[in-house]
Amino acid sequence: MKPRGTLLIGYDVERIPGRVPGEKWVGQALAENTAEMFLEAAVRIHQEVGVPATLFVVGCKIERLRPQLEACLASGWFEIAQHTHEHYPLKTVVEESPDNVYLPGLAFDRIEEQLARPVELLRRCLGVSCQGVTAPYSHYRGLADRPDILAIIARHGMRYVRSCGRNSRDYFPLGWDVQPFWYDRQGFPELLETPMQGWIDAQWRREHGWANWAAYHGYLKEQVDRVADAGLCWSHCQHDWTSVLYDEPLDWTRKFLQYAAERLQLMTHGDFYQQMRQPGSRAAARDLDSGAATDARAH
Repeated sequence: MKPRGTLLIGYDVERIPGRVPGEKWVGQALAENTAEMFLEAAVRIHQEVGVPATLFVVGCKIERLRPQLEACLASGWFEIAQHTHEHYPLKTVVEESPDNVYLPGLAFDRIEEQLARPVELLRRCLGVSCQGVTAPYSHYRGLADRPDILAIIARHGMRYVRSCGRNSRDYFPLGWDVQPFWYDRQGFPELLETPMQGWIDAQWRREHGWANWAAYHGYLKEQVDRVADAGLCWSHCQHDWTSVLYDEPLDWTRKFLQYAAERLQLMTHGDFYQQMRQPGSRAAARDLDSGAATDARAH
């Protein structure tokens, strides 16, 4: 029987030594070659399990990571998209959270360069036409209130956006009622948003303990079951540095992929976009405001 739910694995390859992630926030030092370690392990486990994923890579690391990214492409299991050039927030974030994090959004006159440079680098270094972008830190309502940014994304040939990942407190988790939607009302009917529901891995693990992989795996299995039972789409957010933190071989990630593959249809974000453009599928993608509130009821 065909699985009812869909899982889009999205790995944010963002480690920039000295800045991303903030080691004070993490609470410990991270290896400078974190991204290389992650990609080498990721291509191995995806070949073993036989499931696809999307790599969202910061542009400033594309040239350095070229050998690892080429290996990922050669495996046939990965799509490569972008995570902006240097990982600055596209919009201001004002969390209502235990840390009350405040992240000022990038000045508009800097945004085009941050979105355009990775497109050019992917084409020049890897021969890849960049189809999508994931926004650093994610945002409440995604880019629904920023048609000016959507215009830049569309102008540079991208087809999908992964920016909606926070609830009305500008925090986590995002509720499951927020499913993929088109930016029709903003004037970009061919741009698809693929929301990141639930907790992003970094925030959940920071609050529950970085070494507590067993509990996090239990949380992920619960979300897989939820998505399968309700026939939902889940764009799961996982990072290069979180993945290898206390698990350099990615054994726990492999276990998650194996469990998910038994219950869900796994796709790249690019393939999901193509599926959603088919007659019948497009109508199923609700407008952002047609569902319930975006406050989370995800556990």
